[in-house]
Amino acid sequence: MDEIAKIILSAKRRRFLRSHPIFERFAPVSEAALFRLATGLNFKFALGLSKWLRLAGYGDIDQTLSFREEWFSVIDGSPLTGHVTFAQDIDGNRYAFNPKDGSIYYIHPEQIVARISDDFPAFLQELIRRDYQLKEWMRSISNAK
Repeated sequence: MDEIAKIILSAKRRRFLRSHPIFERFAPVSEAALFRLATGLNFKFALGLSKWLRLAGYGDIDQTLSFREEWFSVIDGSPLTGHVTFAQDIDGNRYAFNPKDGSIYYIHPEQIVARISDDFPAFLQELIRRDYQLKEWMRSISNAK
């Protein structure tokens, strides 16, 4: 996770007249805060996610994917009952992990659900591979359903 975080945290994208970081930090995150969050919602973090948050903090990747404490919730009453949402994109799609195996899911508001990665580090690696084009990646999944 250290190498993946280093790549994302050092990446820049040219916008308008200058370069901006791919990851824009909103707030730092402590290990104690993550422990309280997981204990309060009664879940275990997916592999790599808590380390990512400790390294990067809450923030946004490429102004598209948002990591905030308020996005964390345990899903109830759907095929993903027991999974934990951890992020949201600018289109209102949510991202969740399965606390049992760490797999990552995409949840579209129109009830499209798709497993998109085996674990959180692989999810970030794929996002890097796709040049942080999350919308296009998720659009291809939505159109395939």
